[in-house]
Amino acid sequence: MKENKLNFDRLKIFNLFQDKKYAKISKISKSILKTFAQDKEIYKIIIFSELNEKNFTKAKIVSEKLLDLINDAETNYIHGNVLKLQNKFKEAIIFYEKAIDYKKDYFEAYNNLATSQKNIGLKDKAFENYKHAINLKKNNLEAHYNLANLLYDEKRFDEARENYEKVIEIDNNFPQSYLLIGLINSVQGNFEEAKNYFLKAIEKDKFLTEAYVYYVNTRKIDKNDKIIKILEELISHRDLHPKYEQDISFALSKVYFDIENIDLGFKYLKNAKRLYLKKIDFSIEGEKKSFRKVKKFFSLEKFTKIDFKDNYKVYPIFILGMPRSGTSLLEQIISTHSEVFGAGELNTMPKIFYEANWNEKTNPEELFKFVRREYLSNIEKIQTSKRLLIDKMPFNFFSVGFILNSIPEAKIIHMSRNPMAVCWSNYKSNFFDNIGMDYAHKLESIAEYYIIYNEMMNFWREKYPMSLIEVDYDKFVLDYETNSKSVIEKIGLNWENQILKFYENNRAVETNSLLQVRSKVYQDSSQKWKKYEKHLKPIMDILKDNNIEF
Repeated sequence: MKENKLNFDRLKIFNLFQDKKYAKISKISKSILKTFAQDKEIYKIIIFSELNEKNFTKAKIVSEKLLDLINDAETNYIHGNVLKLQNKFKEAIIFYEKAIDYKKDYFEAYNNLATSQKNIGLKDKAFENYKHAINLKKNNLEAHYNLANLLYDEKRFDEARENYEKVIEIDNNFPQSYLLIGLINSVQGNFEEAKNYFLKAIEKDKFLTEAYVYYVNTRKIDKNDKIIKILEELISHRDLHPKYEQDISFALSKVYFDIENIDLGFKYLKNAKRLYLKKIDFSIEGEKKSFRKVKKFFSLEKFTKIDFKDNYKVYPIFILGMPRSGTSLLEQIISTHSEVFGAGELNTMPKIFYEANWNEKTNPEELFKFVRREYLSNIEKIQTSKRLLIDKMPFNFFSVGFILNSIPEAKIIHMSRNPMAVCWSNYKSNFFDNIGMDYAHKLESIAEYYIIYNEMMNFWREKYPMSLIEVDYDKFVLDYETNSKSVIEKIGLNWENQILKFYENNRAVETNSLLQVRSKVYQDSSQKWKKYEKHLKPIMDILKDNNIEF
């Protein structure tokens, strides 16, 4: 009788699990384990249920009990998954490796091991283990997709495309792969092909709303484009998920700006920004604090020049300024030179800047040596045979003093532009979820951020006169040939005629400027903000109050 009851109770638990009643299982998990203290399958059900209910601590306790009971490939794998879902990737790796020790052909363990390694920056090992997983299951969609994402992150776009195409070969209804192949085509300048892939992604999943955003950002929309009707139908859906509404609203704003319906464009742009601001907690005070900290440190003394006794293969050219000030165009022009590699926006210096744990009491020489070692050793890992590398992270304007004292070999180009043109371009751009861009979703905070940037650059000019190569975008485009030659000379390079055809440079470009850098220079872009003037009064008022001319 007792055995029959146990069997019945076990069946009941399995039925609850089958019916996805995870909360109920979680609620009675303690009593279940008392009854089935030696039952591996019951442990697995409880762990899954606790994870589903986001009871991570309880899931970890149960998986540890299971490990004590049975230490094999599967239980180590399960415990690794519990840790991975808590973002405890270093710990997860230990248990995935133990699982593989028990079972050499454990596909799932290799795949999740690689993902955990990727998340802590062990990208070479992640690459090896994704490849190992694929060798075990050559037609596994997940492994190919994971490998493709790693290759994409590493800017190995052609290899990434091959793996996304393999995913489509395995399952041609996988919309994310179409989207990402579209993105690869975009960054490589193949806009027509990109358009077709974005449309395929939308065809497979009309609520893959990122596809609409990328579609409108890679072309000028005309009033007959079928995408307009699709977007208008989507935005009319009741109870639309906020993320979907945000993306669709942004796409519609670009559409209406393109067809010159400015009021409607602003209506949708403001709605997209409103929805995004609900998700973030941004205060301009944090940026002001960073400015004050830097100013205080570099106001203390004139630092002694350091005799660095080292030698690196690659040295940087920094292009910095406000986002949307023309830095991408200038990078495209300079990187057309045979001795220069355009690396795009590197997070290396901001990461060092924020993680160096420095303050006004920090020993400057030790700090500068640290910054130099960390930065130059990192850029040497980038795959290039060129001796000069462009880092066009705009936010490096906070780090000018660190660069000049740490890497005196570096060239620093400051790109400036009409303040209103910059502020408006920041507001209208797709900067959702971009690191450092939370200020760009409110007119007032954009203007306030511009003030910080302007004061920061004025401080550097005063502190280190003649140390910056200054480029005014609006003057530069009036005669870009003469001005390009001047910049090339100041960098210390010989002129090469192919630079004039920079728009034919097929390097990958991942910024919001990907259309502009594939086009010839046009001269009136900094005056386009005036069309939107009535909507931009909050920015204008703040700039005027701070005596900034536009």
